Parts: sequence; C-alpha cells; structure tokens
Amino acid sequence: MNEFIYPEIKPGLYIVSLPVGCLSDISFRALHMLNNSDYVAGEDTRNVKSLFKLLKISNSTRNIISYHDHSTSNIRGKIIDLIKDGKSVALVSDAGTPLISDPGYKLVKLAIEEGIDVSSVPGPSSVIAALTVSGLPTDTFSFLGFLPNTKSKKKKLLETYLNLSSSLIIFESGKRLQKTLELLAETCRPFTDICICRELTKLNEEVIRFKAEEALKVTKKMRSLKGEFVILVGKNEAGDFDLKNLDQQLRKLKKSTSMKDSVNFLAGKLNIPKKIIYKKALTIFKDNN
Repeated sequence: MNEFIYPEIKPGLYIVSLPVGCLSDISFRALHMLNNSDYVAGEDTRNVKSLFKLLKISNSTRNIISYHDHSTSNIRGKIIDLIKDGKSVALVSDAGTPLISDPGYKLVKLAIEEGIDVSSVPGPSSVIAALTVSGLPTDTFSFLGFLPNTKSKKKKLLETYLNLSSSLIIFESGKRLQKTLELLAETCRPFTDICICRELTKLNEEVIRFKAEEALKVTKKMRSLKGEFVILVGKNEAGDFDLKNLDQQLRKLKKSTSMKDSVNFLAGKLNIPKKIIYKKALTIFKDNN
C-alpha cells in the first residue's frame, strides 16, 4: 500500500476539524497538521493539550495559543504576524469543525484581508452528521446555531426561517431544550417532522424523531438531558395528513362554529393559508349534511 501523500504545510492559517466525540473519527491529515504545524490555536488550551495526549501527538506542551470568543484584536494581530514571519497556524475547535457556532470568523476574515492563505482540513461536523441521520430533506437547509435568549426573538427568528422551504438545524443546551421544544410546538404545523440528536458519535448517542405536535412530551422519553443537542426541523409545509383531515375537522367544527371562526381556528392550528381552508369550507358549510 502506498504511503499517504500530504500537501506541503506552508505558512498560513489552517482550519482543522477534530472529532465531535469519537476520537477515531479524526482524519490522517488532521493528525499530520497537528503534529507538524508550528502553532495550534484553540478555545481552551487545557482541552487542546488533553486531546494531544490522547492522540499521542508530539510537541503537545508548546506552541499552543489560546483563541476564543473574547480574544482581542491584539491576539488576532499576533497570530497574523506569526504567519507573516513564515509560521503555520492550525485553528481547532473543542469539538468538530471550527467557526460553526465557534470562534474564528474574525481571524479568518483578517487573514484574508492581509493576503494570507487560509486552508481547510475538513472532517467531522455535528451539523452535517445530524442532518444525515435525521431522515429530513437534505437538498436545502439553514443552520441557525444557538437561538436568542428571549422568547420573542426566538419566535421571530423561527417564524422567518420556517417560511422557507428548507430544513432547519439548531444547537441547544439541555437547560433550554424544553423551552425551545415548546416554542416549536407553538410555531410549527402539527405534523412537521422534528429530530433531536444528542451526544453524536459518543457512547450515549441518542436520535429521536417525532412530529411537532408531540414536542412537549419528547424530553420525558430521553435517557438524559445532559450533553449537547442538535435539533432539526423539517420543511414546515402543509402535509398530506393535514389536507386529508381538513374535511373531517371542518365538518366537526360546523356543528358548533361559524364558517369564519372555523377557518380562523384551523388556519392557526394547522398553520395552513386561510385561502386553502376557505375553499374547502365553502363546500362543506353549504352542504346540509
């Protein structure tokens, strides 16, 4: 078998993906970069050193730079200066691919502005891993990262993206999971597909698939609320089940409610445009049966 041939490590910034959870997911090229780059920049130097030890990477006690959300422009400037002096810098995340809900954007932007080469060493990403096992459409998707803290801002953001014909991907913590599921139950159509992935690639990996109308009961079925969660929401369109049962629901409401009130109620409940319900209602409410 021929030996792996790695691209030459030249002065520049390298975006290096690390395992999401399972160490054996690391790529040969990522190992080569971590072993041979002049500097490694990461959020928490303790985590970087611990990972180096587990992966048996050489020079694990030196040339590690702390780079996180609160790093100043001075730190970014020092990293750029190192590269201009002929050094290679590997930017890593605590887990997965850097810059995905993770520090690094400002550093990459500055490097590009300074004419520095920026290269990707691709690998694991919880976003893509979750999408591929969700069973949801993958042709188009939107990644929202962590949602805002306030309910009003969360709801506004969700309503904006739920109007797009694409799957949504959200990061969430265990402490906020129930509140986010409550909001999804409120804003999605009842039969919108949702998937929650917890602790991907780890021993306690858990993937749960359900409909939006079941969202309030999901956390009771989960083995644990510890760890990191990826929530995926399918295309929020009127499904066959919604429309098939529209006649039945309109006939039931007809017995006690006016046509106008029935249309308004079902439009809110099913999140279906009023004109679709109104067209059905005209036929049913004129029918004397």
